[in-house]
Amino acid sequence: MDIFHRHRQANEHGPAAAALERALQTAEYRPEALVWKGIAALPQTPELAFVYFANAAQALPERADVHALVGRSLLAQNYFELATRYLTTAWQIQPNDLALCLTLWEARSRSETPAELHRMILAHLPEIHTGKELALVLKLLAGLPNAPRTVGVVRYLPEQREIQGWAIDLAHLQAPAALQVEANGMKINTQASAAHPLLSAAGLPGTHGGLRVSVPKPTPAVHLQFANGTALLGSPVYAMPTFVPPANVNGGGEQQPVDVLVPVYDGLNETLECIDSVLEARKLNRTPHRLVVIEDQTPVPALSKALKVLAAKGKITLVHNAVNLGFIRSMNRAMALSPNKDVVWLNADTRVHGAWLDRLRQVAYSDARIASVTPFTNNGELMSFPQSRISHAMPSAKQQAELDELAQQTDSLSVEIETGCGFCLYIKRAALDEVGYLDEVHLARGYGEETDWCLRARSLGWRHMGAPNVFVAHQGGISFGAEKTLRVAHNNAILRKRYPDASARYNAFTLRNPIKPARDALQRARLIKLASLPAAARETSWPAQTNGGPVGAGLPAMRPAAQPASFEPPQPFGARTLHIHDGSHTETAFNLAWRHEPHRTWATLQAPLAPLPLRLDFAIPGELDQLIEALRLLPVTDIAYEQLARCPIVLCELPSQLGKPYRIVCRDDRLLSRAGDYDWQRFAREATSVQLPWQALQDVYTSAHAEANWLLPATTERSATTTDSPRVLLIGDALSNPVIAQRWLTLARQIIREQLPLVLLAKDDTPWLKALQATGAVHRLPALQGFSLVERARASGCDAVLSL
Repeated sequence: MDIFHRHRQANEHGPAAAALERALQTAEYRPEALVWKGIAALPQTPELAFVYFANAAQALPERADVHALVGRSLLAQNYFELATRYLTTAWQIQPNDLALCLTLWEARSRSETPAELHRMILAHLPEIHTGKELALVLKLLAGLPNAPRTVGVVRYLPEQREIQGWAIDLAHLQAPAALQVEANGMKINTQASAAHPLLSAAGLPGTHGGLRVSVPKPTPAVHLQFANGTALLGSPVYAMPTFVPPANVNGGGEQQPVDVLVPVYDGLNETLECIDSVLEARKLNRTPHRLVVIEDQTPVPALSKALKVLAAKGKITLVHNAVNLGFIRSMNRAMALSPNKDVVWLNADTRVHGAWLDRLRQVAYSDARIASVTPFTNNGELMSFPQSRISHAMPSAKQQAELDELAQQTDSLSVEIETGCGFCLYIKRAALDEVGYLDEVHLARGYGEETDWCLRARSLGWRHMGAPNVFVAHQGGISFGAEKTLRVAHNNAILRKRYPDASARYNAFTLRNPIKPARDALQRARLIKLASLPAAARETSWPAQTNGGPVGAGLPAMRPAAQPASFEPPQPFGARTLHIHDGSHTETAFNLAWRHEPHRTWATLQAPLAPLPLRLDFAIPGELDQLIEALRLLPVTDIAYEQLARCPIVLCELPSQLGKPYRIVCRDDRLLSRAGDYDWQRFAREATSVQLPWQALQDVYTSAHAEANWLLPATTERSATTTDSPRVLLIGDALSNPVIAQRWLTLARQIIREQLPLVLLAKDDTPWLKALQATGAVHRLPALQGFSLVERARASGCDAVLSL
């Protein structure tokens, strides 16, 4: 790379290009070489620049500038939504990188609706601290339809007992904006006449725009607004001293009452359903408790009124915040209401059932050093069911009751987890006394506060447990509203600095997956429950049966090959076809995916069992009987073998064991195997159809299996096109076959040798990828989290798929 830079700086383009190609073929220099290849490609071929930049970003994950370049390559192709999605993910990890922020704002301005962009700008303005970002954001704001004429930000500094901020009139930037301050019934007219360094850095007049308001006495609500009545962001201001936790009273304990704390802001129906579920379950719990609802200046008058009615009836203890304090400050003050009680955080969009509190409390006091307990849920990070860290749809009250009762009956042992989750978190007072309260000084309003508290507790020797014998439903999204993305980025950046080893511990935990046995036990309990139901009741547990499109949907159109007169074209795949595959078809409703590990083989069954998907692992062949028993409970109509290469032989016997017809989609050459490990002649002959991807394969396959019912792609004519731009081809073969991989290696070398305008993309990481990349003609199709194969291929400028 030093040689490349010397030639580049000397404007010696030929030698520089040659040096860059050599660097590209050297693993040590490849990531940096990819960046420079991308920079060169960006003006004319942004799709190739995307390939280079995205692969460089995979190798250089800490380089925010490279992530910004990935976004630039997507913007250059007018893929605005993809750019916003990618840059948002990168920005959440590195929210303080200016280049990343600016590129993200550019993407947002192209992908979001004016109303959504307006909302995002107002949410982010209080956290903007650089002149360049403020200048760009104000320019975007001014260019919106119905743009606000005035805008400003204020915050309270308790150490100085002063409100500080800035306020400008976008239509009259040269004059100080007129303001009105109101507190304790008094109103004062003033101007934003102080200098403010942030405004100066943004290129705005440096003589005015800033404001400073002294608040000598604690005041729960100070309102600041422009002369036109528009409130400044951050108003009303909570001008009170920093929260000081109450003195420890050595309270808590297994015999003491519990405070169930429900912070409320929005969501009328969700909040009332949550409260009703706690009240309904109260008689089923032996643990004495009171329900404390913290109304955080809800914008929903009907919700405020309903809470007052419940409080007047003595059903809840209602705390009303004078201004919106956010989750962290609200919960700190709520936890301090009873310094001698354990507490439970309960989101306003949750629903509890049965003796939920007794079961949580039992786990909490199963060991003296347990600090917190989190139940199973459909949406709760590590304790999500059926899959960890996946947000699943909230079940109905009846469905949740059934799940909670099954969880209680299954009674799986509690599991130690890395951190609890704040949707429903039982916290022992002894831990709270030692660890302290939530950090409301550094963390932004409410996200990740439970992670910070749990990691602090862990550092002091406390433990956090998951309770699989409790199921609390959680909708998600009601509590945080529109600011969640900003809070995630801001607070996670702080947590990474405070706990540098936490991410590695978390990843190791997810790999060990100690919660899996409890998840599997609950899934098996669901199957047993399903088996006990009458056939009509079982049917209602599945989606309605509809046709799922033609055979091999997404592949070329098919036609029957020459067949005997008795041949009947196969029926289309239905919504209840069981797809057997190697993990590449998990999007289908009913599917069975195998995977080989060093010491065992697994088959993972997935099915859309209401209300939450069924997902179960079976060891093969040891648990084959249990797998067959589970499959017999599913409303499967037929079976489709999507892959045969490395498919466990025992799975090929499922059609006869289940009495179901089956079809084969040839995506590999297993049917041509002569290893003698299975009767492939019979397997192909008894299939209702065998589908080939290309007509060129017809002769070799029909000669090997003359009696099979073959289905071939329909012939289509395409006009030839020529282009001077490089063509990008996706490698359509499995590179696990050494013979095929060697063919691709030969072709890649030929492309470089003859300087052909071709770029090859490998979809998967294989042992052959390193050798292929070393040619300089082959690149990995960027593997971006959250991007589909189609989206990645389109952004890479992929013209076609090629098979050798």
